[in-house]
Amino acid sequence: MEKGRFGIYLWFYAVLAFILAFLGQILLCGLLLGFVIVAEKNEWLTRQAMQAFFLSIFASIVGRILDILNVFQRIPIIGTVFGVIFGAITSLVSLLVLIIVIVSLFKVAKGQDAGVPLLSKLANRAYGLVEQRVYTQAPPASYNQANQPAGTYPNYAQPQAPVQPAQQIQQPPAQTQEPPKQ
Repeated sequence: MEKGRFGIYLWFYAVLAFILAFLGQILLCGLLLGFVIVAEKNEWLTRQAMQAFFLSIFASIVGRILDILNVFQRIPIIGTVFGVIFGAITSLVSLLVLIIVIVSLFKVAKGQDAGVPLLSKLANRAYGLVEQRVYTQAPPASYNQANQPAGTYPNYAQPQAPVQPAQQIQQPPAQTQEPPKQ
């Protein structure tokens, strides 16, 4: 395990970030992210702290949206029904965050990437890492590989030799007309 500039293992910062994310401490998680970016300057650790910070923001936004939508809480019977529904949704989101945090804690304690769904890609993009996708083109259905000699390409993918220009046609030099003398 790698130690940081201050003699603390890097995985400790990542574990602390995910614990703060679970506790809903957006400010502390953001401060830890800032500290990691400025002081430690480690790519892996920065991406893990970003994932934890984004997770805490996600949980907070979902909670606030549910609070805003629960406008019926003061109506006696309807408020109770909606309160139970929104409470169940809030509980499911909290359970999802808890599961993600537990899995992430085990991964970052081993020095692996947390791999939080969607948030890991967002952290990679924020850090400037973009995955390169490789696209391959499948041969057409009518293509028969048995008729193709080994080591050659099908016609659509065969490298072409550069086209040489045809013999240049010699044009006689343009005749210049002299202006009439006066």
